[in-house]
Amino acid sequence: MYKLSLFLLIVISFNLISLDSVDRIVIAKELITLDDRYQNADAFYIKGDKIHEVGKKKELIKKFPDIPIDYSHKDKTIVPGFIEHHIHPLLAAITMNSEVVAIDDWNIATKKTYGVRNRNDYLKRLKAVENSMNHKDPLVSWGFHHYFHGELTRQDLDLISKERPILIIHRSFHEFILNSKALEFFNITEKDLEHLSLNDKKLANLDEGHFSERGLIAVMPKIMSYLAAPERIFKGFQITESYIQQQGITLIANPGAMYDPKIQQAKNYIFGDEDTPFRSLYIPSALYMLENVKKSNLLKETKNLLNWGSGKVQFLPNHIKLFADGAMYSQNMVMRDGYLDGHQGVWLMENSIFKETFQLYWDAGYQIHVHQNGDAGLDRVLNVLEENIKRNPRLDHRTTIVHFGYSAFDQIKRMKDLGVLVSANPYYVAVLSDLYSKKGVGYKRSQEMVRLGDVARAEIPISLHSDMPMAPASPLVLIDSAVNRINYANEVAGPNQKISPLTALKGVTLYSAYTLGIESQYGSITPGKFANLTILSDNPLSIDPLSIKKIQVIGTIVEGKIYLN
Repeated sequence: MYKLSLFLLIVISFNLISLDSVDRIVIAKELITLDDRYQNADAFYIKGDKIHEVGKKKELIKKFPDIPIDYSHKDKTIVPGFIEHHIHPLLAAITMNSEVVAIDDWNIATKKTYGVRNRNDYLKRLKAVENSMNHKDPLVSWGFHHYFHGELTRQDLDLISKERPILIIHRSFHEFILNSKALEFFNITEKDLEHLSLNDKKLANLDEGHFSERGLIAVMPKIMSYLAAPERIFKGFQITESYIQQQGITLIANPGAMYDPKIQQAKNYIFGDEDTPFRSLYIPSALYMLENVKKSNLLKETKNLLNWGSGKVQFLPNHIKLFADGAMYSQNMVMRDGYLDGHQGVWLMENSIFKETFQLYWDAGYQIHVHQNGDAGLDRVLNVLEENIKRNPRLDHRTTIVHFGYSAFDQIKRMKDLGVLVSANPYYVAVLSDLYSKKGVGYKRSQEMVRLGDVARAEIPISLHSDMPMAPASPLVLIDSAVNRINYANEVAGPNQKISPLTALKGVTLYSAYTLGIESQYGSITPGKFANLTILSDNPLSIDPLSIKKIQVIGTIVEGKIYLN
Protein backbone atom coordinates (compact mmCIF):
# COMPACT_ATOMS: atom_id res chain seq x y z
CA MET A 1 0.00 0.00 0.00
CA TYR A 2 2.85 2.36 0.87
CA LYS A 3 4.61 1.71 -2.46
CA LEU A 4 1.33 2.32 -4.35
CA SER A 5 0.78 5.61 -2.53
CA LEU A 6 4.35 6.67 -3.26
CA PHE A 7 3.91 5.77 -6.94
CA LEU A 8 0.70 7.80 -7.15
CA LEU A 9 2.43 10.75 -5.46
CA ILE A 10 5.25 10.63 -8.01
CA VAL A 11 2.75 10.45 -10.89
CA ILE A 12 0.79 13.41 -9.54
CA SER A 13 3.94 15.51 -9.11
CA PHE A 14 5.14 14.61 -12.62
CA ASN A 15 1.82 15.49 -14.18
CA LEU A 16 1.74 18.83 -12.45
CA ILE A 17 5.13 19.69 -13.88
CA SER A 18 4.34 18.55 -17.40
CA LEU A 19 0.77 19.86 -17.74
CA ASP A 20 -0.25 23.49 -17.90
CA SER A 21 -2.86 25.13 -15.71
CA VAL A 22 -3.70 22.00 -13.70
CA ASP A 23 -5.67 22.89 -10.58
CA ARG A 24 -3.67 21.69 -7.58
CA ILE A 25 -2.67 22.23 -3.98
CA VAL A 26 1.03 23.11 -3.76
CA ILE A 27 3.00 22.20 -0.64
CA ALA A 28 6.11 24.14 0.37
CA LYS A 29 8.72 23.71 3.08
CA GLU A 30 8.43 27.44 3.74
CA LEU A 31 5.87 29.78 2.24
CA ILE A 32 6.54 33.51 2.41
CA THR A 33 3.21 35.05 1.44
CA LEU A 34 3.90 38.73 2.31
CA ASP A 35 0.27 38.79 3.37
CA ASP A 36 -0.08 39.16 7.15
CA ARG A 37 -3.26 37.09 7.12
CA TYR A 38 -1.33 33.99 6.01
CA GLN A 39 1.93 34.18 7.95
CA ASN A 40 1.85 30.53 9.01
CA ALA A 41 0.65 29.04 5.74
CA ASP A 42 2.60 26.27 4.05
CA ALA A 43 0.29 25.50 1.12
CA PHE A 44 -1.86 27.17 -1.50
CA TYR A 45 -4.50 26.09 -3.96
CA ILE A 46 -4.01 27.13 -7.59
CA LYS A 47 -7.22 27.23 -9.63
CA GLY A 48 -6.66 28.12 -13.25
CA ASP A 49 -4.27 31.07 -13.35
CA LYS A 50 -5.15 32.41 -9.88
CA ILE A 51 -4.47 31.60 -6.26
CA HIS A 52 -7.76 30.31 -4.92
CA GLU A 53 -6.89 29.73 -1.28
CA VAL A 54 -3.90 29.89 1.09
CA GLY A 55 -3.47 28.06 4.39
CA LYS A 56 -2.09 25.03 6.22
CA LYS A 57 -1.66 21.95 4.08
CA LYS A 58 -3.77 19.67 6.28
CA GLU A 59 -6.65 22.13 6.24
CA LEU A 60 -6.53 22.67 2.45
CA ILE A 61 -6.28 18.93 1.73
CA LYS A 62 -9.26 18.28 4.00
CA LYS A 63 -11.28 21.13 2.49
CA PHE A 64 -10.55 20.18 -1.13
CA PRO A 65 -10.20 16.35 -1.07
CA ASP A 66 -10.58 15.96 -4.83
CA ILE A 67 -7.82 18.40 -5.81
CA PRO A 68 -4.41 16.90 -6.76
CA ILE A 69 -1.55 17.63 -4.40
CA ASP A 70 1.85 18.76 -5.66
CA TYR A 71 4.59 17.71 -3.25
CA SER A 72 7.43 18.44 -5.68
CA HIS A 73 8.41 21.63 -3.79
CA LYS A 74 7.97 20.31 -0.26
CA ASP A 75 11.66 20.92 0.51
CA LYS A 76 11.76 24.38 -1.10
CA THR A 77 10.94 27.96 -0.18
CA ILE A 78 8.23 29.63 -2.26
CA VAL A 79 7.88 33.41 -2.40
CA PRO A 80 5.68 35.74 -4.45
CA GLY A 81 6.83 35.86 -8.04
CA PHE A 82 9.78 38.18 -8.54
CA ILE A 83 8.93 41.39 -10.39
CA GLU A 84 11.62 43.25 -12.31
CA HIS A 85 10.17 46.72 -12.05
CA HIS A 86 12.66 48.39 -14.37
CA ILE A 87 14.43 46.54 -17.15
CA HIS A 88 15.25 47.53 -20.71
CA PRO A 89 14.66 44.41 -22.85
CA LEU A 90 16.01 46.07 -25.99
CA LEU A 91 19.23 47.18 -24.30
CA ALA A 92 19.52 43.80 -22.61
CA ALA A 93 19.12 42.09 -25.97
CA ILE A 94 21.81 44.31 -27.51
CA THR A 95 24.11 43.62 -24.55
CA MET A 96 23.67 39.88 -24.71
CA ASN A 97 24.37 39.94 -28.43
CA SER A 98 27.55 42.00 -27.93
CA GLU A 99 31.04 41.29 -26.67
CA VAL A 100 30.81 41.96 -22.94
CA VAL A 101 33.96 43.60 -21.60
CA ALA A 102 32.79 45.14 -18.33
CA ILE A 103 34.00 46.13 -14.88
CA ASP A 104 32.16 43.22 -13.28
CA ASP A 105 31.54 39.54 -13.99
CA TRP A 106 28.54 38.67 -16.13
CA ASN A 107 26.95 35.25 -16.32
CA ILE A 108 24.44 35.38 -19.15
CA ALA A 109 22.61 32.62 -20.93
CA THR A 110 25.31 31.98 -23.54
CA LYS A 111 28.58 32.66 -21.71
CA LYS A 112 30.34 33.96 -18.62
CA THR A 113 32.72 36.90 -18.81
CA TYR A 114 35.04 38.20 -16.12
CA GLY A 115 35.41 41.85 -15.23
CA VAL A 116 38.44 44.01 -16.01
CA ARG A 117 38.97 47.13 -13.93
CA ASN A 118 41.97 48.88 -15.48
CA ARG A 119 42.90 50.38 -18.87
CA ASN A 120 45.63 47.94 -19.84
CA ASP A 121 43.51 44.83 -19.28
CA TYR A 122 40.55 46.44 -21.04
CA LEU A 123 42.48 47.25 -24.20
CA LYS A 124 44.12 43.80 -24.21
CA ARG A 125 40.71 42.13 -23.91
CA LEU A 126 39.27 44.33 -26.66
CA LYS A 127 42.21 43.56 -28.98
CA ALA A 128 41.88 39.83 -28.27
CA VAL A 129 38.20 39.95 -29.16
CA GLU A 130 38.98 41.82 -32.38
CA ASN A 131 41.63 39.26 -33.35
CA SER A 132 39.21 36.38 -32.84
CA MET A 133 36.48 37.77 -35.11
CA ASN A 134 35.56 37.33 -38.72
CA HIS A 135 37.24 40.16 -40.58
CA LYS A 136 33.99 41.47 -42.05
CA ASP A 137 31.96 41.71 -38.86
CA PRO A 138 31.68 44.96 -36.87
CA LEU A 139 32.87 44.70 -33.28
CA VAL A 140 30.16 45.77 -30.86
CA SER A 141 31.25 45.75 -27.23
CA TRP A 142 29.36 46.76 -24.11
CA GLY A 143 30.66 47.47 -20.61
CA PHE A 144 33.30 50.17 -21.00
CA HIS A 145 33.63 52.61 -18.07
CA HIS A 146 35.96 55.58 -18.37
CA TYR A 147 36.78 55.81 -14.65
CA PHE A 148 38.11 52.26 -14.69
CA HIS A 149 39.32 51.94 -18.28
CA GLY A 150 40.45 55.50 -18.98
CA GLU A 151 39.17 57.90 -21.58
CA LEU A 152 38.48 56.27 -24.94
CA THR A 153 38.40 58.03 -28.28
CA ARG A 154 38.03 57.35 -31.96
CA GLN A 155 41.81 57.47 -32.24
CA ASP A 156 42.30 54.81 -29.54
CA LEU A 157 39.93 52.48 -31.34
CA ASP A 158 41.64 53.13 -34.67
CA LEU A 159 44.80 51.69 -33.10
CA ILE A 160 42.93 48.45 -32.51
CA SER A 161 41.61 48.37 -36.06
CA LYS A 162 41.21 50.78 -38.95
CA GLU A 163 39.59 48.13 -41.10
CA ARG A 164 36.84 46.88 -38.81
CA PRO A 165 33.97 49.07 -37.55
CA ILE A 166 34.25 49.22 -33.75
CA LEU A 167 31.34 50.44 -31.64
CA ILE A 168 31.90 50.72 -27.89
CA ILE A 169 28.79 51.03 -25.75
CA HIS A 170 29.44 52.63 -22.37
CA ARG A 171 28.20 50.71 -19.36
CA SER A 172 25.51 53.37 -18.89
CA PHE A 173 24.20 52.99 -22.46
CA HIS A 174 24.19 56.79 -22.39
CA GLU A 175 27.52 57.04 -24.25
CA PHE A 176 28.86 55.47 -27.46
CA ILE A 177 32.41 55.65 -28.87
CA LEU A 178 33.06 54.78 -32.54
CA ASN A 179 36.25 54.36 -34.53
CA SER A 180 36.69 55.97 -37.95
CA LYS A 181 35.49 52.88 -39.78
CA ALA A 182 32.33 52.75 -37.64
CA LEU A 183 31.53 56.41 -38.36
CA GLU A 184 31.84 55.56 -42.03
CA PHE A 185 29.85 52.33 -41.60
CA PHE A 186 26.94 54.14 -39.94
CA ASN A 187 27.29 57.19 -42.20
CA ILE A 188 27.51 59.61 -39.26
CA THR A 189 28.50 63.11 -40.35
CA GLU A 190 28.27 66.73 -39.20
CA LYS A 191 24.91 66.93 -40.92
CA ASP A 192 23.43 64.62 -38.26
CA LEU A 193 24.31 67.16 -35.58
CA GLU A 194 23.11 70.37 -37.25
CA HIS A 195 19.75 70.47 -35.43
CA LEU A 196 21.27 70.15 -31.96
CA SER A 197 21.31 73.07 -29.54
CA LEU A 198 24.66 74.57 -28.55
CA ASN A 199 24.59 72.66 -25.24
CA ASP A 200 23.67 69.38 -26.91
CA LYS A 201 26.43 69.80 -29.51
CA LYS A 202 28.92 69.60 -26.64
CA LEU A 203 27.70 66.03 -26.16
CA ALA A 204 28.39 65.00 -29.77
CA ASN A 205 32.15 65.05 -30.50
CA LEU A 206 32.58 63.79 -34.03
CA ASP A 207 36.38 64.25 -33.97
CA GLU A 208 36.68 61.88 -30.99
CA GLY A 209 33.82 59.65 -32.12
CA HIS A 210 32.17 60.20 -28.73
CA PHE A 211 28.43 60.74 -28.31
CA SER A 212 26.56 60.98 -25.01
CA GLU A 213 23.09 61.76 -23.61
CA ARG A 214 21.14 64.02 -26.00
CA GLY A 215 24.09 64.10 -28.39
CA LEU A 216 23.72 60.35 -28.69
CA ILE A 217 20.01 60.56 -29.43
CA ALA A 218 20.86 62.52 -32.60
CA VAL A 219 22.79 59.62 -34.13
CA MET A 220 20.97 56.75 -32.45
CA PRO A 221 18.57 55.99 -35.36
CA LYS A 222 21.48 55.18 -37.66
CA ILE A 223 23.24 53.02 -35.10
CA MET A 224 20.05 51.22 -34.14
CA SER A 225 19.45 50.25 -37.75
CA TYR A 226 22.31 47.79 -37.23
CA LEU A 227 22.00 46.94 -33.52
CA ALA A 228 18.29 46.23 -33.88
CA ALA A 229 18.45 44.54 -37.28
CA PRO A 230 16.00 41.58 -37.30
CA GLU A 231 18.56 38.77 -37.10
CA ARG A 232 20.57 40.39 -34.32
CA ILE A 233 17.66 41.59 -32.25
CA PHE A 234 15.66 38.37 -32.39
CA LYS A 235 18.67 36.41 -31.21
CA GLY A 236 19.26 38.93 -28.44
CA PHE A 237 15.62 38.85 -27.33
CA GLN A 238 15.64 35.06 -27.19
CA ILE A 239 18.74 35.04 -24.98
CA THR A 240 17.15 37.73 -22.81
CA GLU A 241 13.94 35.73 -22.41
CA SER A 242 15.86 32.70 -21.18
CA TYR A 243 17.98 34.84 -18.84
CA ILE A 244 14.94 36.52 -17.25
CA GLN A 245 13.24 33.21 -16.58
CA GLN A 246 16.38 31.73 -15.01
CA GLN A 247 16.47 34.59 -12.48
CA GLY A 248 13.03 33.70 -11.12
CA ILE A 249 11.29 36.73 -12.65
CA THR A 250 7.60 36.34 -13.40
CA LEU A 251 6.80 39.86 -14.60
CA ILE A 252 8.89 42.65 -16.07
CA ALA A 253 8.27 46.32 -16.67
CA ASN A 254 10.10 48.62 -19.05
CA PRO A 255 9.75 52.27 -18.00
CA GLY A 256 11.10 54.31 -20.87
CA ALA A 257 10.11 52.19 -23.82
CA MET A 258 11.43 53.57 -27.11
CA TYR A 259 9.00 55.11 -29.56
CA ASP A 260 9.67 52.68 -32.39
CA PRO A 261 6.89 50.46 -33.80
CA LYS A 262 9.27 48.05 -35.56
CA ILE A 263 11.24 47.35 -32.38
CA GLN A 264 7.99 46.97 -30.46
CA GLN A 265 6.80 44.43 -33.01
CA ALA A 266 9.97 42.43 -32.40
CA LYS A 267 9.34 42.51 -28.64
CA ASN A 268 5.74 41.43 -29.23
CA TYR A 269 6.89 38.56 -31.42
CA ILE A 270 9.34 37.15 -28.87
CA PHE A 271 7.75 38.10 -25.55
CA GLY A 272 4.07 38.15 -26.50
CA ASP A 273 3.74 34.44 -27.09
CA GLU A 274 1.55 32.51 -24.68
CA ASP A 275 4.48 30.26 -23.78
CA THR A 276 6.67 33.17 -22.67
CA PRO A 277 7.56 32.49 -19.01
CA PHE A 278 6.73 36.04 -17.86
CA ARG A 279 4.45 38.97 -18.67
CA SER A 280 5.81 42.31 -19.93
CA LEU A 281 4.48 45.79 -19.14
CA TYR A 282 5.74 48.87 -20.97
CA ILE A 283 5.76 52.51 -19.92
CA PRO A 284 6.48 55.04 -22.68
CA SER A 285 9.28 57.59 -22.51
CA ALA A 286 8.16 61.18 -22.94
CA LEU A 287 11.74 62.04 -23.93
CA TYR A 288 11.72 59.71 -26.92
CA MET A 289 8.19 60.70 -27.84
CA LEU A 290 9.08 64.39 -27.90
CA GLU A 291 11.64 63.56 -30.57
CA ASN A 292 8.87 62.26 -32.81
CA VAL A 293 5.56 63.75 -31.72
CA LYS A 294 4.28 67.32 -31.57
CA LYS A 295 3.57 68.54 -28.03
CA SER A 296 -0.07 69.15 -28.96
CA ASN A 297 -0.44 65.45 -29.87
CA LEU A 298 1.56 64.03 -26.98
CA LEU A 299 -1.32 62.80 -24.82
CA LYS A 300 -3.23 61.41 -27.78
CA GLU A 301 -0.23 59.50 -29.06
CA THR A 302 0.58 58.20 -25.57
CA LYS A 303 -2.91 56.71 -25.39
CA ASN A 304 -2.47 55.24 -28.87
CA LEU A 305 0.52 53.27 -27.59
CA LEU A 306 -1.92 51.06 -25.68
CA ASN A 307 -2.58 49.42 -29.05
CA TRP A 308 1.07 48.59 -29.62
CA GLY A 309 1.18 45.56 -27.33
CA SER A 310 0.21 42.00 -28.17
CA GLY A 311 -0.41 38.85 -26.13
CA LYS A 312 1.73 38.87 -22.99
CA VAL A 313 3.13 42.29 -23.94
CA GLN A 314 1.07 45.28 -22.84
CA PHE A 315 1.53 49.03 -22.41
CA LEU A 316 0.54 50.09 -18.90
CA PRO A 317 -2.30 52.65 -19.03
CA ASN A 318 -1.77 56.08 -17.49
CA HIS A 319 1.94 55.70 -16.81
CA ILE A 320 4.73 57.83 -18.30
CA LYS A 321 8.46 58.23 -17.76
CA LEU A 322 10.28 61.57 -17.64
CA PHE A 323 13.98 62.32 -17.18
CA ALA A 324 15.79 64.68 -14.81
CA ASP A 325 19.57 64.34 -14.82
CA GLY A 326 22.12 62.09 -16.47
CA ALA A 327 23.45 58.61 -15.89
CA MET A 328 25.18 57.29 -12.77
CA TYR A 329 27.80 55.29 -14.67
CA SER A 330 28.74 58.32 -16.76
CA GLN A 331 28.84 60.60 -13.70
CA ASN A 332 26.41 62.87 -15.49
CA MET A 333 24.09 63.12 -12.51
CA VAL A 334 23.57 66.71 -11.38
CA MET A 335 24.92 67.19 -7.84
CA ARG A 336 24.28 69.99 -5.34
CA ASP A 337 27.96 70.27 -4.51
CA GLY A 338 29.38 69.35 -7.90
CA TYR A 339 32.27 66.95 -8.45
CA LEU A 340 35.79 66.70 -7.10
CA ASP A 341 37.25 67.33 -10.55
CA GLY A 342 35.01 70.31 -11.24
CA HIS A 343 32.95 68.81 -14.06
CA GLN A 344 29.19 69.29 -14.24
CA GLY A 345 26.35 66.86 -14.66
CA VAL A 346 23.83 66.91 -17.51
CA TRP A 347 20.12 67.64 -17.60
CA LEU A 348 18.33 65.22 -19.93
CA MET A 349 15.28 67.45 -20.29
CA GLU A 350 15.49 71.23 -20.26
CA ASN A 351 13.78 72.62 -17.18
CA SER A 352 10.99 74.36 -19.09
CA ILE A 353 10.25 71.23 -21.13
CA PHE A 354 10.41 69.04 -18.02
CA LYS A 355 7.95 71.26 -16.14
CA GLU A 356 5.60 71.58 -19.09
CA THR A 357 5.59 67.84 -19.80
CA PHE A 358 5.20 66.94 -16.12
CA GLN A 359 2.18 69.23 -15.80
CA LEU A 360 0.61 67.86 -18.97
CA TYR A 361 0.67 64.28 -17.70
CA TRP A 362 -0.10 65.27 -14.10
CA ASP A 363 -3.31 67.01 -15.13
CA ALA A 364 -4.24 64.00 -17.25
CA GLY A 365 -4.03 61.77 -14.15
CA TYR A 366 -0.90 59.84 -15.11
CA GLN A 367 1.49 58.19 -12.69
CA ILE A 368 4.84 59.79 -13.47
CA HIS A 369 8.12 57.90 -13.19
CA VAL A 370 11.19 60.16 -13.24
CA HIS A 371 14.75 59.07 -13.99
CA GLN A 372 16.98 60.71 -11.33
CA ASN A 373 20.53 60.13 -10.11
CA GLY A 374 21.90 63.31 -8.49
CA ASP A 375 20.65 65.15 -5.39
CA ALA A 376 20.22 68.36 -7.39
CA GLY A 377 18.29 66.27 -9.92
CA LEU A 378 16.07 65.13 -7.06
CA ASP A 379 15.52 68.75 -6.00
CA ARG A 380 14.21 69.52 -9.48
CA VAL A 381 11.77 66.61 -9.38
CA LEU A 382 10.49 67.43 -5.90
CA ASN A 383 10.11 71.12 -6.72
CA VAL A 384 8.01 70.41 -9.80
CA LEU A 385 5.96 67.81 -7.97
CA GLU A 386 5.25 70.20 -5.10
CA GLU A 387 4.18 72.93 -7.52
CA ASN A 388 1.70 70.59 -9.19
CA ILE A 389 0.31 69.26 -5.91
CA LYS A 390 -0.39 72.84 -4.78
CA ARG A 391 -1.87 73.80 -8.15
CA ASN A 392 -3.90 70.64 -8.78
CA PRO A 393 -4.01 68.31 -5.75
CA ARG A 394 -4.17 64.58 -6.48
CA LEU A 395 -4.56 61.69 -4.07
CA ASP A 396 -2.45 58.55 -4.51
CA HIS A 397 -0.42 59.96 -7.40
CA ARG A 398 2.47 57.54 -6.73
CA THR A 399 5.07 59.71 -8.45
CA THR A 400 8.15 57.49 -8.54
CA ILE A 401 11.80 58.46 -8.19
CA VAL A 402 13.66 56.05 -10.46
CA HIS A 403 17.25 54.87 -9.73
CA PHE A 404 17.72 57.16 -6.69
CA GLY A 405 21.49 57.30 -7.01
CA TYR A 406 22.30 60.26 -4.76
CA SER A 407 20.09 62.13 -2.33
CA ALA A 408 20.49 64.31 0.73
CA PHE A 409 19.10 63.50 4.16
CA ASP A 410 16.93 66.63 4.17
CA GLN A 411 15.16 65.38 1.05
CA ILE A 412 13.79 62.27 2.72
CA LYS A 413 11.15 64.00 4.85
CA ARG A 414 10.16 66.09 1.88
CA MET A 415 9.72 62.95 -0.20
CA LYS A 416 7.55 61.44 2.52
CA ASP A 417 5.41 64.57 2.79
CA LEU A 418 4.93 64.71 -0.98
CA GLY A 419 3.92 61.05 -1.21
CA VAL A 420 6.62 59.89 -3.62
CA LEU A 421 7.76 56.31 -4.10
CA VAL A 422 11.34 55.15 -4.50
CA SER A 423 12.47 52.68 -7.16
CA ALA A 424 16.16 52.11 -6.48
CA ASN A 425 19.10 50.36 -8.05
CA PRO A 426 21.19 49.12 -5.07
CA TYR A 427 23.77 47.51 -7.36
CA TYR A 428 25.33 50.95 -7.79
CA VAL A 429 26.67 50.57 -4.26
CA ALA A 430 28.31 47.22 -4.92
CA VAL A 431 30.02 48.10 -8.18
CA LEU A 432 30.70 51.84 -7.94
CA SER A 433 30.94 53.12 -4.36
CA ASP A 434 34.61 52.20 -3.89
CA LEU A 435 35.89 53.96 -7.01
CA TYR A 436 33.48 56.91 -6.74
CA SER A 437 34.79 57.59 -3.24
CA LYS A 438 38.14 58.35 -4.89
CA LYS A 439 36.95 59.86 -8.15
CA GLY A 440 34.03 62.14 -8.72
CA VAL A 441 32.04 62.48 -5.50
CA GLY A 442 34.27 61.65 -2.52
CA TYR A 443 34.04 59.16 0.33
CA LYS A 444 31.13 60.62 2.32
CA ARG A 445 28.76 60.88 -0.61
CA SER A 446 29.73 57.42 -1.87
CA GLN A 447 28.86 55.99 1.52
CA GLU A 448 25.42 57.53 1.17
CA MET A 449 24.86 56.30 -2.36
CA VAL A 450 21.34 54.83 -2.71
CA ARG A 451 20.40 55.75 0.90
CA LEU A 452 17.70 53.14 1.37
CA GLY A 453 18.06 52.88 5.14
CA ASP A 454 16.79 56.43 5.63
CA VAL A 455 13.99 55.83 3.12
CA ALA A 456 12.89 52.67 4.91
CA ARG A 457 12.90 54.41 8.29
CA ALA A 458 10.67 57.10 6.76
CA GLU A 459 8.29 54.27 5.74
CA ILE A 460 8.43 55.16 2.07
CA PRO A 461 7.73 52.10 -0.11
CA ILE A 462 10.91 50.90 -1.84
CA SER A 463 11.00 48.86 -5.03
CA LEU A 464 14.28 47.48 -6.33
CA HIS A 465 15.27 47.19 -9.97
CA SER A 466 18.27 46.34 -12.09
CA ASP A 467 17.81 48.78 -14.95
CA MET A 468 19.31 45.88 -16.91
CA PRO A 469 21.94 46.08 -18.32
CA MET A 470 23.06 48.58 -15.66
CA ALA A 471 22.93 45.65 -13.24
CA PRO A 472 22.22 41.95 -13.64
CA ALA A 473 18.47 41.40 -13.77
CA SER A 474 18.68 39.13 -10.76
CA PRO A 475 16.36 39.96 -7.85
CA LEU A 476 18.57 37.94 -5.52
CA VAL A 477 21.59 40.06 -6.51
CA LEU A 478 19.54 43.20 -5.86
CA ILE A 479 18.43 41.91 -2.45
CA ASP A 480 22.03 41.07 -1.59
CA SER A 481 23.21 44.54 -2.65
CA ALA A 482 20.51 46.32 -0.63
CA VAL A 483 20.90 44.16 2.48
CA ASN A 484 24.71 43.88 2.63
CA ARG A 485 26.05 46.90 0.68
CA ILE A 486 29.44 45.23 0.16
CA ASN A 487 31.51 46.89 -2.56
CA TYR A 488 34.56 45.86 -4.58
CA ALA A 489 36.88 46.97 -1.78
CA ASN A 490 35.09 44.40 0.42
CA GLU A 491 33.81 47.31 2.48
CA VAL A 492 30.30 47.82 3.82
CA ALA A 493 29.44 51.12 2.18
CA GLY A 494 27.17 53.12 4.49
CA PRO A 495 26.15 50.50 7.07
CA ASN A 496 23.26 52.68 8.26
CA GLN A 497 21.79 52.57 4.75
CA LYS A 498 21.27 48.81 4.81
CA ILE A 499 17.69 47.56 4.67
CA SER A 500 16.26 44.35 6.09
CA PRO A 501 15.89 41.18 4.00
CA LEU A 502 12.10 41.50 4.41
CA THR A 503 12.05 45.05 3.04
CA ALA A 504 14.33 44.01 0.19
CA LEU A 505 12.15 41.00 -0.65
CA LYS A 506 9.10 43.26 -0.74
CA GLY A 507 11.15 45.49 -3.03
CA VAL A 508 11.20 42.82 -5.74
CA THR A 509 7.64 41.63 -5.15
CA LEU A 510 4.90 43.54 -3.32
CA TYR A 511 6.35 47.05 -3.50
CA SER A 512 7.28 46.60 -7.16
CA ALA A 513 3.67 45.67 -7.85
CA TYR A 514 2.53 48.72 -5.87
CA THR A 515 4.85 50.99 -7.84
CA LEU A 516 3.28 49.71 -11.06
CA GLY A 517 -0.26 50.05 -9.69
CA ILE A 518 -0.95 46.33 -10.02
CA GLU A 519 -0.81 45.28 -6.36
CA SER A 520 -4.39 43.95 -6.51
CA GLN A 521 -3.20 41.28 -8.97
CA TYR A 522 0.47 40.65 -8.14
CA GLY A 523 3.10 40.89 -5.42
CA SER A 524 1.90 38.57 -2.65
CA ILE A 525 0.54 35.06 -2.25
CA THR A 526 -3.06 36.07 -1.72
CA PRO A 527 -6.35 34.51 -2.85
CA GLY A 528 -7.60 36.19 -6.00
CA LYS A 529 -4.18 37.27 -7.23
CA PHE A 530 -2.41 35.66 -10.17
CA ALA A 531 -0.58 32.45 -9.34
CA ASN A 532 2.88 33.98 -9.89
CA LEU A 533 5.49 32.46 -7.59
CA THR A 534 9.23 31.94 -7.42
CA ILE A 535 10.69 28.70 -6.08
CA LEU A 536 13.97 29.01 -4.15
CA SER A 537 16.43 26.60 -2.59
CA ASP A 538 16.57 28.57 0.69
CA ASN A 539 14.67 31.18 2.66
CA PRO A 540 16.13 34.68 2.07
CA LEU A 541 14.63 35.89 5.36
CA SER A 542 16.27 33.30 7.60
CA ILE A 543 19.53 32.46 5.79
CA ASP A 544 22.76 34.27 6.66
CA PRO A 545 22.39 37.58 4.75
CA LEU A 546 25.84 37.10 3.25
CA SER A 547 24.58 33.89 1.62
CA ILE A 548 21.52 35.42 -0.07
CA LYS A 549 23.31 35.66 -3.41
CA LYS A 550 24.07 31.93 -3.23
CA ILE A 551 20.39 30.97 -3.14
CA GLN A 552 19.38 28.99 -6.21
CA VAL A 553 16.30 29.73 -8.27
CA ILE A 554 14.63 26.38 -8.81
CA GLY A 555 11.92 27.71 -11.11
CA THR A 556 8.78 29.79 -11.31
CA ILE A 557 5.04 29.44 -11.50
CA VAL A 558 3.53 32.02 -13.84
CA GLU A 559 -0.23 32.33 -14.00
CA GLY A 560 -0.51 28.71 -12.92
CA LYS A 561 2.11 27.30 -15.31
CA ILE A 562 5.37 25.93 -13.98
CA TYR A 563 8.79 26.63 -15.49
CA LEU A 564 11.73 24.76 -13.96
CA ASN A 565 15.36 25.80 -14.46
